Amino acid sequence: MKTADFIKNRFVSYPVSIFLITALAAVIVLLSGASTLYSRESLDGEIAKALRKTVKCERIEIKTNTGDNKSGDLKSLFMKFVSLPMNGVPVDYVTVQYTDPKIDLKALRNANTVKITSYSDLAVRFLLSEQTIKNEFIRTARRMNFHYDKFLIKFSPPYIELEFSVPAGTIPPKNRKLVEKFMVNDRFEGYAALRLEVRDSRIFVVPAKVILNHFLLPMPVLAELQKRVNPIYQIPRVLPFDYTLGKVDLLKQYVFLSN
Repeated sequence: MKTADFIKNRFVSYPVSIFLITALAAVIVLLSGASTLYSRESLDGEIAKALRKTVKCERIEIKTNTGDNKSGDLKSLFMKFVSLPMNGVPVDYVTVQYTDPKIDLKALRNANTVKITSYSDLAVRFLLSEQTIKNEFIRTARRMNFHYDKFLIKFSPPYIELEFSVPAGTIPPKNRKLVEKFMVNDRFEGYAALRLEVRDSRIFVVPAKVILNHFLLPMPVLAELQKRVNPIYQIPRVLPFDYTLGKVDLLKQYVFLSN
């Protein structure tokens, strides 16, 4: 009887033990996962808070990812800055993505500063929409009292096309002298097809074709104009990140700049 009772009790307690062990393991896994999620969300919030000191924009989005790395080391750090004004030009958004970043947590938590001590790759992208560029042109023209009867901007990859009609007096005298023989009734009316280039975080415009008052500008004149107006814009660096922009892609409604 004692042996039978022992066997019976053993078989009764065995499933109970398995259940308790399984339940305990599940709780540990859940708590571990919740802790990791909390830790990651907490880190995302700390980075966003620190960046708001130096980056003034409408919204900052942060996403860290540890992947399958059980050590807790980051596999990637993705940052998105929405409606970021750059020297008066509003960029629709800027994204910064690090691969295998090492973050100085002491600087982050003690000095509220983002410092990336090492990484394997860095991708920086700026996006400007066609509508944003049009709106900025209108604002700038008003601010500078630039008069025009017609000024249309259209993205036709790989070119930005312009159609315009402006009084000759709106063109600076030095540049006006270069094209004054194409002037009709004290005004410049015509069309331009332009390409964009980016070098050392500076934007250059390359005229492929310009027509003034039905005259096609010769290449030597285009070359001289290109030399005089470039670079048209120096893109300031988004602090605290260290990069240089050197690529541009023109899409149907957007301009992408990247490092």
